[in-house]
Amino acid sequence: MSKAGNFGGGLGYSHKDWPKHFPPIPRNQFQKSGNQSLYEVKETKTARVTRVDTPGCTVSSLIYWIDGKNLHFFADEPDIPEYRYNGRKYGGTMVFDPVAYEMKKARAKLVNGVLWVTVPKITGVNAKTVTIEKVKNLKITRDDAV
Repeated sequence: MSKAGNFGGGLGYSHKDWPKHFPPIPRNQFQKSGNQSLYEVKETKTARVTRVDTPGCTVSSLIYWIDGKNLHFFADEPDIPEYRYNGRKYGGTMVFDPVAYEMKKARAKLVNGVLWVTVPKITGVNAKTVTIEKVKNLKITRDDAV
């Protein structure tokens, strides 16, 4: 099970409005196989696992913290001054149902430009009551990270 992310850039449009209001979703012409979405959510028997593409980001740039039911993250791609290239900056928040997930045991790791977030489930909670997390833009900055 996967979810495609953030149609309309937070403008209040749903995915049903996409063909009417926006150009086609761009496809990475260099990707030969695999899921095309920028992030993917999977349920296992014991956890919810989220994959977020953060190409070029380094492990040392990853910052994440948990605030109640929210998991915030930042990761940076390095700048390359000789090409006048300011690396891409990634950040967002994932919102989980604290009744169904053990937020204190949530873990994030960056492997080869892919952010993996694993949040264990609380046993005995019916999965139908679980809300699906959202990746959204943050108004906080890296300076707000502790």
